[in-house]
Amino acid sequence: MPDPMDKPEFDALMARHGLPLTEAEREGIRAASGHFRAFAENVRTPRDCFAEMALTFAPKAAER
Repeated sequence: MPDPMDKPEFDALMARHGLPLTEAEREGIRAASGHFRAFAENVRTPRDCFAEMALTFAPKAAER
């Protein structure tokens, strides 16, 4: 399980974006912040053309 953001770092991020959150909302989002970062790293990873399923097989041509 990824570690969440440090509380000061998270508070600064929320303040910079001006999000009005209750303390419960703030802690809930902060608890999931490690997963957000892991997802962002995975999405930004360069991939070759074979990573797309549509490019890994050739469909059969329609019979006429």
